[in-house]
Amino acid sequence: MKSLHILHSEAATGWGGQEIRIFQECQLLLDKGHKVSIVCQPNSALWNRCKSLSSQNFNCYALRMKNPANLFSILSFSKIIKLVRPDIIHTHSSIDSWLAGIVGKFLDIPVIRSRHISIPIKTNFLNNWLYSYIPKRIITSGEAISEVVASVPGVDRADIKSISAGVDFKRFDFNIDCSKIKKELKINSNQFLIGKIGVIRGWKGYDYFVDCAPIVLEQFPQARFVIVGSGPGYEAIQSKVKNKNLEKFIFLLGHREDIPEIMGGIDIQILASYSGEGTPQVIPQAFAMKTPLVATSVGSVPELLGHGERGILVEPKNSEDLAKGILRLLKNRQTAQAVAEKAYTYCLKELNIEKMMDQTIAVYRDALNES
Repeated sequence: MKSLHILHSEAATGWGGQEIRIFQECQLLLDKGHKVSIVCQPNSALWNRCKSLSSQNFNCYALRMKNPANLFSILSFSKIIKLVRPDIIHTHSSIDSWLAGIVGKFLDIPVIRSRHISIPIKTNFLNNWLYSYIPKRIITSGEAISEVVASVPGVDRADIKSISAGVDFKRFDFNIDCSKIKKELKINSNQFLIGKIGVIRGWKGYDYFVDCAPIVLEQFPQARFVIVGSGPGYEAIQSKVKNKNLEKFIFLLGHREDIPEIMGGIDIQILASYSGEGTPQVIPQAFAMKTPLVATSVGSVPELLGHGERGILVEPKNSEDLAKGILRLLKNRQTAQAVAEKAYTYCLKELNIEKMMDQTIAVYRDALNES
């Protein structure tokens, strides 16, 4: 089957689940023999990552994308796309979806739009046009996001495809040595370690994670907590931990690259978000590492957790309920092991990167065949 040339665009500058997925998909497309180009912000985290890819089938272009109505950015995008001549343009954030979408529509190149977050889309003429007129297909990170997109006037539900984030089982292998993290934190191997991994920003619920710690410590005083990640809310959470005198119990490690080893070394992984989530990367990662999960009922999370079969679901914005979920797993290790095993089996079948890419490439080919 003919190889494709995919041009990804991303206007965001951070490094979270969305950007990680884009970078991962670029690598997987290259592995499958396709050609990939990417347009991203200069000196962004994604730009710096892309510089590490040395394939002759890969090109990365830096373009400053400040707003969707910037004529210079539209013209610059047009020059890049005319030079690259991709088969498909795959956009990811609002600004680049406008810029690349307008150019793609003008040059008659099929546009695929990804929607990674479950935040409601405002109903207005511009958004309706952005989602219904520009893209041939819309890929979402979960059924909850598909429902949000389907509510936009003019969008045909048949053009929406939910594709959950996949996990690389070669990297996230539960058989690797995961003892380092407890040694690093100078805690005993038999002490419980509860972790939260991800970008630190408001709606990720780090405040509730910190607030639940004293409730857990009342019954398990030897338990410890770890926060792994950076982001705009890092300093605020660091101050909160200090103000609550929890520095001996909650460790902040900042950004780390050894996520599989950390994920496998903690006893419970927490997701405390109260909005925005599609398929959080940490869910399939925790599943793959057989790490029991306590997560809030937001976005597509209940669907991923089998509505409680593959993890403990708790109320958003509720530190007491979050603590209750953690205590349930700490008190009953058989339950913890059972949900982790069910999650692993499900992940192996449904959340592997091969399935994710096969579904994505199928969307590309469908859009091309329709053109």
